[in-house]
Amino acid sequence: MYIIRKIWSIITLPLLLLTILTTPAASSTDTAELVSTNTFVFEKALLMGQGITTDGEYYYTSGAIAALDLTALAKFTFDDMELVDSHINPLPKECTDNKDDHIGGISYYNGKIYASVEDSDDYLYPCIVVFDCETLEATGEVYPLPADIFDDGVPWCAVDPATGYLYASKWSNATSVYVYNTADNMSFVKEIKLTGLGVIDRIQGGEFYNGKLYLSNDCHDNGNNKNILCLDIQTGEVTLAAIRDVGGENIEAEGITFCESEDGSAMHVLDYNKIIGIFVHHYKVDF
Repeated sequence: MYIIRKIWSIITLPLLLLTILTTPAASSTDTAELVSTNTFVFEKALLMGQGITTDGEYYYTSGAIAALDLTALAKFTFDDMELVDSHINPLPKECTDNKDDHIGGISYYNGKIYASVEDSDDYLYPCIVVFDCETLEATGEVYPLPADIFDDGVPWCAVDPATGYLYASKWSNATSVYVYNTADNMSFVKEIKLTGLGVIDRIQGGEFYNGKLYLSNDCHDNGNNKNILCLDIQTGEVTLAAIRDVGGENIEAEGITFCESEDGSAMHVLDYNKIIGIFVHHYKVDF
């Protein structure tokens, strides 16, 4: 097995170097200081093109490529992002029977991964699926979301560690965020009407940090810049927390998570270069 891994590393090294050399580098901005970047290609990239979350010991990622009929979950070490474990096509039969084929944003809470899941053709069966962090196996908890509300899918979810409430919105031009109770079979809690910036569009991931909900915004037609939005869950006010320069127009902003690291970074954002691979950018922020 060691020899096979060594050979595979030699094969993938040229593509990794090509990725680093040919992709415009992300850079710091006034509101997000870039500390470091992890780059992934080939099979690792397939495991992490959508969501990222952390329990402080490991990163967990999600991937989905409809053309390959592939979904995935993976676990990486927190310090150096070495692959620990992965699970290809982890969705339970209840989901695959509904033609659910996309795992989007994910969020860690209380030993579990909460994943936003949808059927990417008609968006008839949006749901939250729960996985065990130790095994990356589905726990059997599948919670359908109302298709009339999530009429273009459920691209992200985030669990507030203070309350256990899960937050989610639709994909395009959302004017509300919806709240569910993970301790009560994902029962509906409330609808938060958005103010401030108002409509939120193309949100790919969300996570709580210091009591606020931060959202990774894949800004459309905005060049290299991608936004981090902040939602005050008490008032519904949406503000611009940070602007990131991701280095290229063909890079799509994906999941987001927070945890303070030894290098000073606290915000970790997954970005997807659909031509080459995956980047995880680590930032110092002063929110």
